[in-house]
Amino acid sequence: MSRSAFAVVLAAVSGTAFAQAGAGLRGRLTDAKTGEPLLVCPVSVISGGNTFVETDLEGNYELSLPPGTYDVRFWCDQYEGVDVKGVKVADGFLQRDLALKPVEGSFVEEVVVIGTVDTQSESGLLLQRKMANTVQDSIGSEQISRSPDSNAGDAVKRVTSATVVGRNVFLRGLGGRYAATVVNGVSLPSTDPDGHQAPLDLFPNALLSTLTVQKTYSAELGGAFAGGVLGIETNSYPATFQAQVKLSLGVNSESTFHSRRSYEGGSLDGLGIDDGSRGLPESVPEDRALTTRDSQAEEVSESFSNVWSSRRSGGLPNGGLSVSVGNTHQWGGGRAFGYLASATFSRSAAATNADVQTFRIDEQELIPKDLYRSEFGATNTNLGALLNAGYQWDALNDVSLLALFSRSTEDSAQYLSGFSDTDGANFDATRLKFAQRMLSFNQLRGTHRFGTEGAVLRWQGNVSVTHAEEPDTRDLLYLEDDGVRRFRQAANSGERFFSTLSDTSGGASVSLRVPVGRVEFTTGASAQLSQRRFDARRFAFLFVGEDPALLSLPAEEMFSAENLGPSFLAEERTFLTDRYDGFQSLYAGFASAELPLAERLRAVAGVRVEVFSQQVDSGSPFAQGQAPESTDRTTVNPLPALNLVYGLTDKANLRAGYSFTVARPQFREIAPFLYYDAIRRRSVSGNPDLVSSRIHNADLRWEWFPTESEVFSVGGFYKHFIDPIEQVVVSSIQGDVGYRNADGADALGLELEGRASLGRVSPVLSPLRVGANLSLIASRVNLGSNQQISTSESRPLQGQSPYVANVNVSYTRESSGTEVSVLYNVFGRRISEVGFNRLPDTYEQPFHRVDLALTQQLSQQLRLKLTGTNLLNQAAVFRQLGTDVFRYRPGLTATAQVEWSPL
Repeated sequence: MSRSAFAVVLAAVSGTAFAQAGAGLRGRLTDAKTGEPLLVCPVSVISGGNTFVETDLEGNYELSLPPGTYDVRFWCDQYEGVDVKGVKVADGFLQRDLALKPVEGSFVEEVVVIGTVDTQSESGLLLQRKMANTVQDSIGSEQISRSPDSNAGDAVKRVTSATVVGRNVFLRGLGGRYAATVVNGVSLPSTDPDGHQAPLDLFPNALLSTLTVQKTYSAELGGAFAGGVLGIETNSYPATFQAQVKLSLGVNSESTFHSRRSYEGGSLDGLGIDDGSRGLPESVPEDRALTTRDSQAEEVSESFSNVWSSRRSGGLPNGGLSVSVGNTHQWGGGRAFGYLASATFSRSAAATNADVQTFRIDEQELIPKDLYRSEFGATNTNLGALLNAGYQWDALNDVSLLALFSRSTEDSAQYLSGFSDTDGANFDATRLKFAQRMLSFNQLRGTHRFGTEGAVLRWQGNVSVTHAEEPDTRDLLYLEDDGVRRFRQAANSGERFFSTLSDTSGGASVSLRVPVGRVEFTTGASAQLSQRRFDARRFAFLFVGEDPALLSLPAEEMFSAENLGPSFLAEERTFLTDRYDGFQSLYAGFASAELPLAERLRAVAGVRVEVFSQQVDSGSPFAQGQAPESTDRTTVNPLPALNLVYGLTDKANLRAGYSFTVARPQFREIAPFLYYDAIRRRSVSGNPDLVSSRIHNADLRWEWFPTESEVFSVGGFYKHFIDPIEQVVVSSIQGDVGYRNADGADALGLELEGRASLGRVSPVLSPLRVGANLSLIASRVNLGSNQQISTSESRPLQGQSPYVANVNVSYTRESSGTEVSVLYNVFGRRISEVGFNRLPDTYEQPFHRVDLALTQQLSQQLRLKLTGTNLLNQAAVFRQLGTDVFRYRPGLTATAQVEWSPL
């Protein structure tokens, strides 16, 4: 960004949070000729007091004053000031709008005001986007507040070309390793043992300031870049004292007060906390594997809780509570201290009843294989806390500390019943599971400016701890034999699974921006280290007795105390690959330069060099066999980037970008062993021969900002992948999969966006705003010789939607404090499961989602928000060759939220 553009951005300081009570003067300052708002203009009391404020990004100001008579000055650089004398203030606020005249014959002088863009507002985000060096899209807390979205995963779907599959974001149709997520500029580890991203539902909206998707690469970013980078910025401290309490209550048409699957758990399950009853019993030996011949086998068997079966219970309403408080204290000399503390808790119930089919194929016809009913019930809890504090000792230097904690749990019961072609019998299966995920992120960062036009030094240090635990997951399977229901002793039946994942990561970075003439140079370095351990143990209850009639008893009777010992004993079934230790390091340095090539053309060119190392050691001491060989690899990647920005007019840009980036395999994908994916009931094999994918990225975008809150844009992109890493089927029996480098892949896309006020059509329609975006994406992966037994040699990227569309219409009536928003989202059909052994790919069908949000100011301190999601109550459908193989309804959710701001 050029110095003049940088000055404009810095001049857009955060708008003051206007008080909802008291007395004083409020209004708007505009340019008398153009009508444009005047920002960062002082409104000061010159007689009767010494208070002053500055206008915000929209030219608004609010000057709080006690009752009395005042002389007030309105002034802005390069404009004729106005003094208004004898302003009488009683109760309430007086409205005073002024249009200031530009000073005739004045010359344009660059004025730098140190501050930050108010990126929570839509206009602030658009200003930031207009001045940015890269192609990016974003959504702020102001826009999020108009929607029914509850966490980052819900909110990011409103961004152009962003979709969410499960808990992970897909950017431009690319997910997993191809879509990075960073928090305040730092990449976080995933809480999923087999995942790439930190799950977005760990970030409730109460903690969010902005979500920004950067779509073209720049050297300041980490080199693992393909679809884009989702940047999560947490809330910062407010300019004035603020306190808020939010209480919400909601219902879901599928789960609330409806019968759903659950089970007898711990005493603190309602709070999402395991009371210890699911912990690995103390009697389980820690120095050896448990066998049925062990002298402690009976004692250990009896120490497990005897809960195996699910039950039906009514789902309670959803609820949430969040509290926040913040302020900034200012002293002379530009010193200031600010803070924001917030905490949030939510609890929701879910019920999913689905019809499931599996098939075999005869020529081109699907033949039914398994047909069963899935009943799933879950209780989800989320707890989040944030502390953000900063100190500014003058206008040029500041430092801030962020502490973020997020914890989520899913307590679930699943019951399957139907016919299994593999077993040739009717069956019923039960899974009881309690999964908890925790993230703690701590960051210290600072900014130091050496004069208003001098160098800028930025630095940060961070430490994060991720922990995921799955204590005592229980699997049970019964088959019907000659009309008699019998327990089947087999893998994933009568088994209990315990796992923990811990990841500790730390690092630091520093960058220096130095203007030299008309060129701005930026250089920096970073280091990020991560230590990960995954550890799991498995135990199976084996029939060792002589009376087979016991196998037809219900599980709690079958595994009762009198039967444990003589008839059933627990035995260790831990896999050799159920433990691994991984270490990862990333050292990087970069240099870039921003230089004007012409009056309206600027270029930002840079290169980043990354040294990436991975080490994986595996092998559980509770399993037999020889531990796999360790994996140790180091790669060096130079990553160039070029971005061009041409200012067609003061309100329109043409952007182009090219970069060469990388996508790397994760720990589990390079370890040379098999591990079991319990969710999909198949084995997954690592591949130590995997190499990193390299990606050529090219972008072109035109964008027009007719006003500070409107935008229209048209863009396109192309990506070529070299050695893309793909998950392919390697066994036709159970559909086991592995990882291979495909020959190549390509992705081509078109992105359209528009946001405007209907006041352009008629002044009567000015309270209405409309926004829409559309992405059209085509991709193709060529598996070549790595096809194995996959059905297709060439197919679209797994999880990539050919189109994604969003439409929103909002109505605002400031006089009554009413705001209504209707939002629509749809994605095109996408591959959810890759076909194998001539079976076709399974596609998730388009899902049309309509949401509604109504906000009403009830009083100066009280606000009501009513929301409805999935108003069409559409079902999620997965199909193979036109036949539904999985179908369920997520249900319609309605929520009422009351927000109280006591001051």
